[in-house]
Amino acid sequence: MGLSASGLVSGLDINNLVSQLVEAERAPKQSRITKQQNDIETDISAYGRLKDALDTMKDTMSKFRKDHTFAARSSASDNPEAVSVSAEHDAMTGSYSVDVQQLAQSQKLVSDAFTEDKNFGSGSLTLQLGSESITLNVGETENTLADIASLINKHASNPGIAASVIKDDDGERLILGSEKTGADNTITLTVDSSTTGDLNSLAYVPGTVNNLTEVQAAKDARIVVDGLATITNSNNTFSSAIPGVKIEAKELSNGSPVNISVSEDKAAVKKVMEEFVDSYNAFYQITQSVAKYDPESGTGGALVGDSLIRSATSQLRAVFSSPIEGAPDTMKTLSEFGVTTTMEGRLEIDSTIMDKQLDQNFSKLGDFFDGNNGFAKKLEDTVDRFTSFTGSIKSRENSLNEQKNRLDDDQVTLDLRMEQLEKRTMSQFTAMESAMAQMQYQMSAMMSMMPQMGNQ
Repeated sequence: MGLSASGLVSGLDINNLVSQLVEAERAPKQSRITKQQNDIETDISAYGRLKDALDTMKDTMSKFRKDHTFAARSSASDNPEAVSVSAEHDAMTGSYSVDVQQLAQSQKLVSDAFTEDKNFGSGSLTLQLGSESITLNVGETENTLADIASLINKHASNPGIAASVIKDDDGERLILGSEKTGADNTITLTVDSSTTGDLNSLAYVPGTVNNLTEVQAAKDARIVVDGLATITNSNNTFSSAIPGVKIEAKELSNGSPVNISVSEDKAAVKKVMEEFVDSYNAFYQITQSVAKYDPESGTGGALVGDSLIRSATSQLRAVFSSPIEGAPDTMKTLSEFGVTTTMEGRLEIDSTIMDKQLDQNFSKLGDFFDGNNGFAKKLEDTVDRFTSFTGSIKSRENSLNEQKNRLDDDQVTLDLRMEQLEKRTMSQFTAMESAMAQMQYQMSAMMSMMPQMGNQ
């Protein structure tokens, strides 16, 4: 309370009395606003839970469709330490043998030994790796092996040549190594004819100038598939040897080919369907929580009687039960794929039916789930009608937020009215105190005059 009055004259606790009067006026109005605010927050929370559950269901099926999990492949290697394998959804199923005859290798060159901090003169060096090259300008002062190595490593257009200097018993040596594997990624180092000093001692052009020693040759990886097809690659990853299959060569086979296999990943499909069923059942549980009415207690959830819940549930069930155009005759609906509805309205998986469909119609799952008329897209579109920015839930939330804003305005108005009431009431009591004080003063004055009047 911003105002106060002493109440010394009247003997009343005016501050407390004003507070009680204002609170009595405020209480019913504040109770209405608070209840409506709480109800709105409860409703918004309930719609948020519904939206999250629907979006989870949609995301599960959307990822299933976009990742082509319905056509997923599993892959295996009987020696993953030597050969690892992975497969895309469009990979041909089958078994293959892979003989790793050669691993990809990068080239490494080393110079002769030179005295420590030897100056190599000035000029330009051109280094080439494969088809890319850079030119270095070596100055009069910064021209030791360490300086040259630094120029190579710091060059902005370095194509992938790593330079270092080592010291051994004979002196310093420059080491050049390719960061790229493959037979085509060889290093050459040419020196401009105007160069002074000993820069020429670093030149390396295979077959012409061999002032550096090759200590490791650049090599392609080489594998043989099924004893027939020989494939080479600049690195150890083969992505085109078998369409849709990526083979990673790690060790030489040494005459013992590694067996790899690609098969239909039925477990992945079943796992996603279990996640989908769980997501729908979570949605169903929320609808029961927010829309259920208890006749015994006369209470219900936040959204009892809301048509949105009935609409969402019925539209989803229509997607579940409607035949999918283009799907196999034996798998037109979700129940024929093994996802059925219980008496109470939940979903459950009939593993016998689903396993049979996965065994017999795996290659046709895309006809059921994929495409604009497939189950996944129909489910996504149905959920979007409720959860999108223009969907039914958003419309409900917008309406509730508008009500919430109006209540906020009502609260501001109420606070202002109560503040004015407090001031007005306090002023009235203050005026009363002043009047009573004046009366007491006058009475005291009259009483003091009475003895004098009697003596006259």
